[in-house]
Amino acid sequence: MVEESKLGFLDSLAGLFRGRSEPKAASSSTPVAGGFETLRTGFEAALRELDQKAEELRRESGSSSGAAATARSDEERAAERAAERTHRMEAARAAIREDIAGAHTRLGTGLEKTDLEALAGYLEEVAALAETGRSSHELLPRARFTIADRVQRETSELAVARLVALLQRAGQGWPDPTHYAPSAKPEEIERSRRRRLAETRESFVAQDLARTAKRLLGVVDVWGSDYPDRGTPLWEETVLEGVGAGIRAELVRESIEILRRDRDRILELTRASVGKELAALQQVLQAGVVSLEQANQAAASALRVLDEVVPDVAWKQIRAQLPAARGEWGG
Repeated sequence: MVEESKLGFLDSLAGLFRGRSEPKAASSSTPVAGGFETLRTGFEAALRELDQKAEELRRESGSSSGAAATARSDEERAAERAAERTHRMEAARAAIREDIAGAHTRLGTGLEKTDLEALAGYLEEVAALAETGRSSHELLPRARFTIADRVQRETSELAVARLVALLQRAGQGWPDPTHYAPSAKPEEIERSRRRRLAETRESFVAQDLARTAKRLLGVVDVWGSDYPDRGTPLWEETVLEGVGAGIRAELVRESIEILRRDRDRILELTRASVGKELAALQQVLQAGVVSLEQANQAAASALRVLDEVVPDVAWKQIRAQLPAARGEWGG
C-alpha cells in the first residue's frame, strides 16, 4: 500500500497544474488535465509496485537475516559445545596426569611430574627421527629405525615386569573394570582379572614410542573428552598404564644415551657383518643380475644385517651398560 505521505506529495504536485480558481473536478475534462491524470495514475501505479517490491525485499531481507541469525546461532551453539568438550577433555587429562604423578610417588618409581613432561617430549623426538628410516635402504637411517624398534620392544617387557613388581611390593592388584554378576565365583573373577592383565600387557608391549609419549601423560586419543569417572577401575587402570609408560620412557632415554655415547663401538662391532654383506652385493652386481628373484634375495640378505644384526649388537651393548636393561633395579 502506498503510504499517505507519498499521496500527499502527489496532491501537491497536481496543484501546480491547476489555476488558482480552477476547481479540482474540472481538471479531468481538459486535455492537459487528462494527460496529467494518466501520468498520475501511471506514476502512482509504478510507485505502488515499487513500494510492494520494497516490502517484498524487506520481508526477504528479514527472512535472510533470520536465516543468517539462525545460522550464526547454530554456529555459536556448535562452538560452545566444542569449547565445552575441550574444557572437559583438558580437565580430565589434567586430573589423570596428577593421579599418574601421584602413583609414581606412591609406588616409588623415582619419576616426578616434571620428569614425565620432559620424557614425553623426548620420546616424540626419538620416534620422529627413527621413523624416517623405516623403509630406507641407507645404512644409518635404517639402522637407527631398527635399533629404536628393538629398544622399544625390550623396554616394554622390562617396564611391565617392573610395574607388576612395584604393585606387588605395595600390596596392590591390577584394577579390573569388568562388571561381574552376583553369582560369579571367585575363581571366575580371578581368571577374568588375569585375562584382563594379559590383554593390557599385550596392548602395552605393542605401543610405539609416539603413543607411549601420550600415555605416560594420561592422553587417550580415542576417548576425546569422554574419560571415565575419576576413581573408577578403568580410570585407575589407565593411571597404572601411564606409570608403566613412564618407566618405559625412562628406560628408552637411558638406552638411547648409551647408544649415542657408544656409537663408534657399535659401528666397529657391526663393521665385519656389514662388510661381508657389501662384498656379497658387489659380487652379485659384478656377475650380473639376471632375475628379479636374484635381486630381491641379495637385497634381503643385505638388509637383514641392518634389521637383525645391528639391533642385536646395539641391545647387547645397552644390557652391558645398563642394569635396568637386565631387569636389575635399585630399590
